[in-house]
Amino acid sequence: MRDLPRRFKDHAAAFVFLALLVAFVATVLLPGYRLANELSASTAALKVVSEQRGHPDAMMQSLVAVRDRLGAGSYLGEAIGHLDAQLRQYDAALAELQRTAASDSPELRKVASIWSQYRRLLEPVAGYSGIPYLDSDAFGTRMNADGRTLLTATRAALEFGRVNTPALNATMTTIGAELERDSVTGAATLRRLMIAGVAFAILLIGLLAYFQWRKTREEGLAREARQQTQEILGTVKEGLFLLDSNLRIGQAYSAALSTLFRRDQFDGLAFEDLLRGLVTDATLSTATKYVKLLWGERANENLIRSINPLAEVEVTIDQGPAGRDTRYLEFAFHRVRRDGNLRQILVSVSDVTSRVLLGRELKDSQESASTQLDMLLGILHVEPEQLTAFLSNSYAALRMVNSVLKVPAKSDAEFRDKLDLVFREIHKIKGEASALGLGSFEGRAHAFEDLLQGLRERPALSGQDFLPLVVRLEDLFGHLKAIQDLIGRLEGLRSAAQLNATPPVPAVTELQAAASPPAASDLAGMLDALAQRIAAQCGKKVRLVAHGLEQVPDQYRQAIREVAIQFVRNAIVHGIEAIEVRRGLGKDETGELRVEFRLQGQFCELDFRDDGAGIVAERVREAAVRRGLLVEEQARALDQTGTLGLIFKAGFSTRDGADRDSGRGVGLDIVRKTVRDLGGKIAVSTTPGRFTRFRLLLAEPAAQDNAVA
Repeated sequence: MRDLPRRFKDHAAAFVFLALLVAFVATVLLPGYRLANELSASTAALKVVSEQRGHPDAMMQSLVAVRDRLGAGSYLGEAIGHLDAQLRQYDAALAELQRTAASDSPELRKVASIWSQYRRLLEPVAGYSGIPYLDSDAFGTRMNADGRTLLTATRAALEFGRVNTPALNATMTTIGAELERDSVTGAATLRRLMIAGVAFAILLIGLLAYFQWRKTREEGLAREARQQTQEILGTVKEGLFLLDSNLRIGQAYSAALSTLFRRDQFDGLAFEDLLRGLVTDATLSTATKYVKLLWGERANENLIRSINPLAEVEVTIDQGPAGRDTRYLEFAFHRVRRDGNLRQILVSVSDVTSRVLLGRELKDSQESASTQLDMLLGILHVEPEQLTAFLSNSYAALRMVNSVLKVPAKSDAEFRDKLDLVFREIHKIKGEASALGLGSFEGRAHAFEDLLQGLRERPALSGQDFLPLVVRLEDLFGHLKAIQDLIGRLEGLRSAAQLNATPPVPAVTELQAAASPPAASDLAGMLDALAQRIAAQCGKKVRLVAHGLEQVPDQYRQAIREVAIQFVRNAIVHGIEAIEVRRGLGKDETGELRVEFRLQGQFCELDFRDDGAGIVAERVREAAVRRGLLVEEQARALDQTGTLGLIFKAGFSTRDGADRDSGRGVGLDIVRKTVRDLGGKIAVSTTPGRFTRFRLLLAEPAAQDNAVA
């Protein structure tokens, strides 16, 4: 309502022009048109009157001619024909007068009355077509009965005509005079209207000239505004465009769009088509729904701005022979309102690649510093012998992975075998890193396992799928090298600080042989530290009891170490219950892990036991079916021994999710392969709710050497 006066003021000139135009039509054009029609009718009537003034006299002459020829016995056809033609002409003249301005004249009604009587008398004469004479030898030519009747009719018409012809002529003269007066009056009125029309026309022309001036000025201002808009759109670095309710781009957009999206035509382009091929289908679907949400009047713009899916989006643009360019774009959406109603959505697009890359570089730098600090803290609490063994074993495992990746494979089964081999090696060094508390290396190994798990879940594999593993493998090699360099620097600092101290253990290089394995006490301490760390992460309590680890032969020490690590991880995650559960079952809230190593004749025995939840055979079979290792019929047919054997299969796990310590289905697969490679046996026994026990039997190294010999 407040805008009405301003709008009226802006359109006042147009309203005045429209009012004058209506007045011009109502007061000049319409009356002038009506007067012109009346003048035209009066002129036509005058013409008819002037033409018919002599017709009554002519008809009298024709009647006299008929009478005289009847008396003389002459030919009547020509005289009667003239009379008939004159009668019809007078009929037509009166009919035409009835359609003119004289139609309402009383004089015309008087003429019509006289003529109707006169015509009745004239019709017998004008319409006669018989033979009025009779010829005989005795009397010659004389009128017959028809002739005498025609003569009587002619005389009657002559008598009426002599009396009324002057009245007809006088009345017609009066009608003509009235028509002339009306014509003069109408012409004078028409002249006045024409003068008024000229005045109106001059005024309208003036208004038109004013409007044209205003139009020219406004067009100039509009051209200047458009030019300024084009200069702004051509200069601004952001991509700007408007979206209508159909999510199509308008005709005006900034030149930067061509640079951002590597295309030229945008007007009429659908928003989905702009993004299609640049972002993922999921992002495209979410972005389209978001923009449609902006058109909802009830949606709070500030609120939904925080959920903008294109606030920072990665786009990949195909540049043809130049390859594909990956950029980061930031989209901002603003509602455009007119008269309080939502009309369009203004979209601004900015290239934030530099900002994103700088942020990532800063984050990488921070992560690198944090990683080095983590490495330093981890190294400081690890015994040098254990650290040396870890580096040596890790280098060996990674070289094994590298060799496996280089081996060509053709069938899907061969690719699956490569995947399982790589999984085992990575999981082993991940377990050792976890046992030593080297979290940075454990995290990288876990990320490597994420890639392996993704490949394992694919329906089919090819050589191309293994290429990302090469990049991650180089990262692990680099991290080991960083740990090695950090050890070297620490040893340098120790040497500088303690010139007289015992020379430090030299850092291991990739080419050095494996150092001597850690002592039994170190192995027990490492397993206990691993158990406490994993238990704390799981919110559980455990104690580890170790016996006989000092008896482990040197040849088996690395294998026993790897197997024990997997048993500890597996027992805490899957076996030991949560504190509240153990209390509810009447158990000690601290779970117990027992590791015992014994030499029995020509065999070595490793016994690992936990007092946790045990293994529920039905859950194992369900997990095997769920992971596609068995069908339901096969699972139901398994006995207790066959069911427990499933836990050693590659890829088997009773957990649906995966974390750093479980869910991959690799740990017990490593145990099985290690024991098998050593020619040993493994047995498992369990009672649900009470315990799980693993027994490994290995031939004594001396006996194994004799068997080989």
